[in-house]
Amino acid sequence: MGRLRRSFVEGQQRIAHRSWFVALSSWLVAVCLQPILAQNLETRLELRYSTALAISHTPLTTSWSLGAHLEARYDLSPLRFQLVLDPGVRFSTAVTTDAGLTELYMLYREGELDVSAGLERLPLEVARLALPYSLEPVGSLGSRQGRWGVRMSWNPEVTRLRLAVLEEAGRLVPVLSLRREFGEFELEAHALYPARPVLGLGGSGTVAGLVVYGEGWLLLDPPKTRYALGLSGSLGEGWWALEGGYASTSPLLAASHFLAGQWVFPQGEDASWNLSTYLLLDHPLRAQLSASYIYLFSSYELSSNLNVLLSNERTVLNIVLWVRVFP
Repeated sequence: MGRLRRSFVEGQQRIAHRSWFVALSSWLVAVCLQPILAQNLETRLELRYSTALAISHTPLTTSWSLGAHLEARYDLSPLRFQLVLDPGVRFSTAVTTDAGLTELYMLYREGELDVSAGLERLPLEVARLALPYSLEPVGSLGSRQGRWGVRMSWNPEVTRLRLAVLEEAGRLVPVLSLRREFGEFELEAHALYPARPVLGLGGSGTVAGLVVYGEGWLLLDPPKTRYALGLSGSLGEGWWALEGGYASTSPLLAASHFLAGQWVFPQGEDASWNLSTYLLLDHPLRAQLSASYIYLFSSYELSSNLNVLLSNERTVLNIVLWVRVFP
């Protein structure tokens, strides 16, 4: 059994090392065969450019980045092949690159049964403004990526039972999830064993026109908890959310006690505002305020973001301009 497990892990590592070559080859094949497979092939391409300026007590820091997002899906019922790439490069005091292979898997779907194998994302969270717990690795540019493994889901009416075996740092991680709908509410329980046992429970529902949601996680040996509770609703043509708990407010940050709020509202048919605030309540107390303005044209999107980080130690002002093109 140990030899079989080592062989599986070594095989997954070899696949991971060749993943960028496989993904690029798959994309080139898809492009070349698109006229032939046009009925079954769906693609979506997005090009990104951003420039940022950080102002604090230290000298100004500037950076700019180039990136792309490619989704390609080929349906050959009952099989589906999925590829997602998020390559990018950031130029600042140092150059940071990411090949950006996010997903590369095959899905078999027959009736109530789904079976998939390959590199696939597995978001477990219900929270909208924080991340209490995640199995997904984070790329060098901050994007969340999938894990290699196999998954099986049984999806009868109002229920989903999912079993997955994933690779993480040379270990096999079993994940068992059960989701059940109860009228206006739904709950999902998780049990997994990465380096230690982890149990989770999350859910959401509607009460008096408001969406109530939350999740809690218990990490054993030694016991630790992560949780988030939130409310969300509509306000005019936009929506708002309030959330609090003990969680990470970014995939790259450690967990802390927090309060957060967000308000998104349109301005005309093509523009919108996104306002958010975070209060990190652990010592030292920190606050983050941000405002984003987004304008959507027919084939591209322009956005500007103003972000202020306040703490006892320093104040940091970030100004970011984004351009996203949809060729």
